[in-house]
Amino acid sequence: MVIMINFDRQRKTFCLRNRYLSYWFYVNEANILQHLFLGSPLADINLLALTNLDTDWSRTYLDKNTNLEGSYQDAFYDGKSMMEIPGFGYADKRGASFIIEDSNKNVATDFRYVSHRIYQGKPLLSQMPCFRDEGNVQTLEITLQDLKRDITLLASYTIYEDYSLILRNNQIINNEEQPIIIRRAYSLNLDLPSKDYSLIHFPGDWCNERREVEEEIDYGLKRLYSNLGRSSHEENPFAFIKEKDAGEYQGTCYAFSFVYSGNFAIDINVDKLKMTRVQVGINDEQFAWNLASKQSFVTPEGLIVYSAKGINGLTQTIHDITREKLINKHFVNKDRPIMLNSWEGCYMDFNTEKIIRYIDDVVSMDAELFVLDDGWFGQRNDDNTSLGDWTVNTQKIDLKRIIEHCHSLGLKFGLWFEPEMINPQSDLFRHHPEFALGDPKVNRSLSRHQLVLDTANKAAIDNVYSQIITILDNYDIDYVKWDHNRNVADAFSLAVSNYQQGEVYHRLMLGSYELINRIVTRYPNILFESCASGGGRFDLGMLYYMPQVWTSDEMDPLQRLFIQYSTSRLYPLSTMGAHVGKHNTAIYSTKAKISCLGIFGYEFDPKTLDAEQKKAVLDVASVYKRNRNLIYSGDVYHLLTPYKQNYMSLLVVSKDKRQGLCLFSNLKKENIEYRFLKLKGLDPQKKYFNSFDHQAYLGSYYMDVGINLCKGLTFLETYLIEITIEE
Repeated sequence: MVIMINFDRQRKTFCLRNRYLSYWFYVNEANILQHLFLGSPLADINLLALTNLDTDWSRTYLDKNTNLEGSYQDAFYDGKSMMEIPGFGYADKRGASFIIEDSNKNVATDFRYVSHRIYQGKPLLSQMPCFRDEGNVQTLEITLQDLKRDITLLASYTIYEDYSLILRNNQIINNEEQPIIIRRAYSLNLDLPSKDYSLIHFPGDWCNERREVEEEIDYGLKRLYSNLGRSSHEENPFAFIKEKDAGEYQGTCYAFSFVYSGNFAIDINVDKLKMTRVQVGINDEQFAWNLASKQSFVTPEGLIVYSAKGINGLTQTIHDITREKLINKHFVNKDRPIMLNSWEGCYMDFNTEKIIRYIDDVVSMDAELFVLDDGWFGQRNDDNTSLGDWTVNTQKIDLKRIIEHCHSLGLKFGLWFEPEMINPQSDLFRHHPEFALGDPKVNRSLSRHQLVLDTANKAAIDNVYSQIITILDNYDIDYVKWDHNRNVADAFSLAVSNYQQGEVYHRLMLGSYELINRIVTRYPNILFESCASGGGRFDLGMLYYMPQVWTSDEMDPLQRLFIQYSTSRLYPLSTMGAHVGKHNTAIYSTKAKISCLGIFGYEFDPKTLDAEQKKAVLDVASVYKRNRNLIYSGDVYHLLTPYKQNYMSLLVVSKDKRQGLCLFSNLKKENIEYRFLKLKGLDPQKKYFNSFDHQAYLGSYYMDVGINLCKGLTFLETYLIEITIEE
């Protein structure tokens, strides 16, 4: 077993190291954890060379016992040195990891080292998703004690042998006799000794998710966040920080994220000494967790990814760790069926015969799964009613007949649910108004005519769970689309006391995780797909339970091109629902090709396609089926970004470098000009055949010269190029 965590007792230094990175920090003479370095796998460091600021300022203090001025003998500068777990209420004003209020209203928080242990494995979180404890993985758990109060912090640092990342997790234990209030509990902190970085983050909106935005990091605080009760369309819980001279394939870069689906904050703070502090955790807006004596609070898991090979190095590490240590192993490399979803074809306007006809047409599209979307339950003929009433509307459809017809044709069958929502016009609300989130004494906001189910209420979870398993136990269902169609507002729960209302957002998330976990655990062979008004809850937390996510409600292929490009920066292609829609911006061939680098499917009525359109889609579907293994496990290369130029190109290459699939799209029309598409990731000594010009070239030729695209290009002209090694 490779030893990856080492403690030097003489220097009190910790080093987490594998062949990709090293992470160094130490316990200084004040028992404060002082950060040293994150970067290449250094075998050793020089403490003074890394910590000395060449000044005596801030190295002195007033000794509490003698009332005389003392001085730190090591290079520790209070409020200026790089820290591991910065405190609150003392000299360091650059952002605290924890803010904890005690019964005396004291909020000064300062954790000091007591002891540590190193063990094989990693902490698993009982109520929240996290990366799995598999393979050679080691954890450093440090016990720290608050300077003035009997509050303990267990800080966990985890490293895998084969991945260039550090996982962080914290647990607060209240040993005081009185309750405490946790007002901030972040999961990770990283101090970087420079401000010469650029930030890449992924803001957006409904149907415009995860835009890729790059900006210079400068003095002051920049906060990326969601306060909407879910990870949100508005900002994805990922941030990249790169050295300014770093590029797609070279230079030092870092990524930060969070295995959580609720409110989050990523704070980036540059101080006057040009030090950059990055912190990730639960958003402290409307957060106040009451922790009783002898109880503990666990933060979600955060991750720091390091790359010496540019932005694409971050992407490939994130993809690998997500596929191999987060997503349910049952589905990682299992074929995901090509689906046709009924929503765009008929919305809620259907009956049994109409759906039977749809199913017959699905077979002609070479699909493998038919999904009946919204409108099958309660009295649901529009979106005003019945969320919460998870019983089949037998007056509208014969669900058993539909499912049997599907299976008789060799198709799988899927069904849509929105379990975390409730309509005021529903039997559930009429019988249990307390199951809806919000204070009933004031007007509550509606969105899509619905309220949020109070998943902080155990009775509400049990009720919905019982309804859903009745459906899944009695009908032979292969797939479930799990939707979440509004932001969370009115964060008031009747299930907790008034002084606990600051806990509601986090309790809602814990309750939702409990509901989801109970259901997906009960049905391990059902494929679950997460959705939240499209891509409003695309995060690592949801991927722990459900191996794929509906990427966006936007079906315009031009918009999808941007959305899917930037989403693939963060998440594996195998997690991205990417369907061919009826939007008329482009021809069906183009729409199908753009959908091919994801989990391929359809969002239209097949009857609306003529023979030529159907053939165009089926031709691409056959390419997809031949290359599914690439979507599940290949290495992604971002060749051309539509955010900075007139083209988009993505390439995915198999791990053994024998096979590749390249997508190229032109945006605005262009005339003939010199234009060569250079590939990446191939074996330079091997010959590969390509389906574009039907020629074979050495891998080095593809990477150094490229494929000739010097022809004139029309609007959104798109090519899907198969690359196969010649034996």
